[in-house]
Amino acid sequence: MRLSAFTVTESTPQLLIDMTKLYLPFQSNEAEIKNDFDELLQDSSKALFVAKFNDRHIGGLIMHYSSSALVLSCIAVREITQQRGVGKYLIQQVIEHARTQNFKTVKIMKTTQITPELSAFLIHQGFTVQDAALSFSC
Repeated sequence: MRLSAFTVTESTPQLLIDMTKLYLPFQSNEAEIKNDFDELLQDSSKALFVAKFNDRHIGGLIMHYSSSALVLSCIAVREITQQRGVGKYLIQQVIEHARTQNFKTVKIMKTTQITPELSAFLIHQGFTVQDAALSFSC
C-alpha cells in the first residue's frame, strides 16, 4: 500500500481510533480527543491534515488558515512509524498544499509542543528559526 497525505473532510470510526492512538501521549483523555476532533472538523478556519498507510492514519497535524500564512500545530507521527520518512512526507505534502492554496509562508509557532528534536527536524526540512516561530517560505 502507498503512503498518502490529505485534508480530512469527515470523521470516520477508524479516523477517531487512529487519532486517539496518535494524540493520546499528548492528551490523557480519549473523550477530550474525540471532542477536539469533532470541533476541528466543523471549524472552517482550521483543517486536519493526515498521513495514511495501509488504511491507518499514522501522522497528523492541524492547519490554521490566515491571510498570508498557513500555521501548523499538533504535529505528530505514531511512534511505531517514526524514522521511516512519514514526518518528512507529511511536511512536504502540507508545503505543497500551501503552495497550491497560494500561501506565501508556512509557520509553526514555538510552543512547549515543539521539542528540540521536532525543531531540528523542521530546520532539516527547510524551516528557518524566527522570533517566536519556525517559518518556511513557499
